[in-house]
Amino acid sequence: MHEKPAYKKSLFDRHGPDAGMILRAWGYGVMVFGTVTGVLFARIGFHWWVLPTGIASGAIAGGAGWGIGELSGRAWKHIAVDGTSTPYKEQYSYQQSLVMRGQLDEALESFEAVIAEQPQNVDARVRAAELYSRQRQNHTRAAELFREIQRIPTVTPGEDVYASNRLVDLLTGPLDDPRRALTELRRIADRYPSLPAATHARDALAALKRRVHGQANTPVA
Repeated sequence: MHEKPAYKKSLFDRHGPDAGMILRAWGYGVMVFGTVTGVLFARIGFHWWVLPTGIASGAIAGGAGWGIGELSGRAWKHIAVDGTSTPYKEQYSYQQSLVMRGQLDEALESFEAVIAEQPQNVDARVRAAELYSRQRQNHTRAAELFREIQRIPTVTPGEDVYASNRLVDLLTGPLDDPRRALTELRRIADRYPSLPAATHARDALAALKRRVHGQANTPVA
């Protein structure tokens, strides 16, 4: 199995909120250096404009470093403490490159390794399930992965609804298990009654009931 190159940590990965302080300290140091250099050059006989230029350039660079540090520190707090910003999301470029080269088995093997190591990883399961279903016609494994997503404690409503709808697609399509699909549609309608997904689920539920009823010629609860 090919190993994906390790993610290179940034200053903020290594130092967290202290990264902002580091940048501010750097900016202050640049400002002091510019000022001292200007004074020194002026004293040893450089033109009169060296002092104000050195001070001004040092102040500008220092101010920029301070400002970047301040904004970066606030941004880090916004993400890590407030939790109101979108965090970095893995793009799985390594696995995508394998798919682009036609190495589907290697890509799926890599996704399965990620899934085994990260039991609550939703995105890796979605990507693997879509590959299994659309590229390998392994609809059974795809359905298993979508069911696993439903059971992840940290799954978001959007992720849950997507996985459930894709599971319904498989159950009403290649897996040919419409009665199980009815259960999944009821689950969406009951769990998210205030979301538009519930309305769509109820409409699909009524249509699927008529289909199942017509096939079996028996009422479906």
